[in-house]
Amino acid sequence: MNMKELRVRLGMTQKDLAEQMATTQQTVARWETGKTQLNVEQIKDLCLTLKCTVEELLGWKIDVEEWRTSPFAIADAETRYGTLRIKTTVGSRQYPIDEKARESILRQLKELHNLRRNNTSRPWLYCWSLNKILLINPQYVRTIELIGDDVEKMPEYYHPEIYRALDDWDKGEVSGKLKKECDAIIAEMGDQEAVRMASYVRVTYDDGEDEWNFLDEETATTFFGLEAATFDVPQCSFAEVEEEGYYRARYANLDRVAVMEVPSDRYHRLTAPEEA
Repeated sequence: MNMKELRVRLGMTQKDLAEQMATTQQTVARWETGKTQLNVEQIKDLCLTLKCTVEELLGWKIDVEEWRTSPFAIADAETRYGTLRIKTTVGSRQYPIDEKARESILRQLKELHNLRRNNTSRPWLYCWSLNKILLINPQYVRTIELIGDDVEKMPEYYHPEIYRALDDWDKGEVSGKLKKECDAIIAEMGDQEAVRMASYVRVTYDDGEDEWNFLDEETATTFFGLEAATFDVPQCSFAEVEEEGYYRARYANLDRVAVMEVPSDRYHRLTAPEEA
C-alpha cells in the first residue's frame, strides 16, 4: 500500500486526507498501516483524492497491454507532457497529452514528411490523449502545436473512474465521493454534454458540422480497425459510425471528415479481449 507516499507527494497530512474522505485521522492511519481493509468504494475515492491509479495506490505492477483495460488507466505525474493544440480548417482543438503521445505525434509527422517527399499516399494522424482517442485527417490540418505544462496549463481532464461513472450514470450505482464529483460536472456542463463526453464519438466534418454517435460494440470495431498509427485510408472510404441492428446504420465519408474524437475509457471496455 503506497497511500502515505502518495499523500506526502501532494503535501497532504493525514488530517487533510481524512477531511477529504469524510472520515477520521485515526482511520486514515489504520489504512496506511494496513490495520483496516479498504472496500472498493473507498479505493475509488482514494484514487480520486490522491490523483493516482489503483495500481499506484495498491502497489500493483502491470504490463503495457494491461494498462489499456484498466478502469484506472491514467498517466502519472512523471509522464504527463502538456497540450496538443490542433488548428484545422474548421477550428481549433486542444487536448491533454502525456510524453508517449508527444513522441508518437513527432514520429508520425516525420513519417508523413517522408511519405510526401516520396509521393506516397499518406495516413491519418492518430493519438491517445488523456481522455480521447483522436483520428485526424491531415488534409484539414493547418498547424499542430505541442506545449509543455511548464509553459501552459494542460486542458482539464478527469480520472478514468469519472468517465466510467458518467457512462453508467443511468444505472444509478454511483455513490460516495465519485457521485459528488460527477454531480458537480453535470451541474457545470449539463446532462447531455456529460454523457456525450463519456459515451459518444464526435465526428467533425470539413464544413465544421459536428455529429455525435453513440459508441457501441459494433461501431467500436470501426475505430479499432482505424486505430493503428500507420493506417492508410483509400479514396472515398465509408466508415460505420452508428449502428442500431437491422433498423439503422450511419456511414461517414472519411474524405469529408476532419477529426474524430472517441471516448477512450468506453472504447477500452468495448474492445478489451475477453478472458478465457
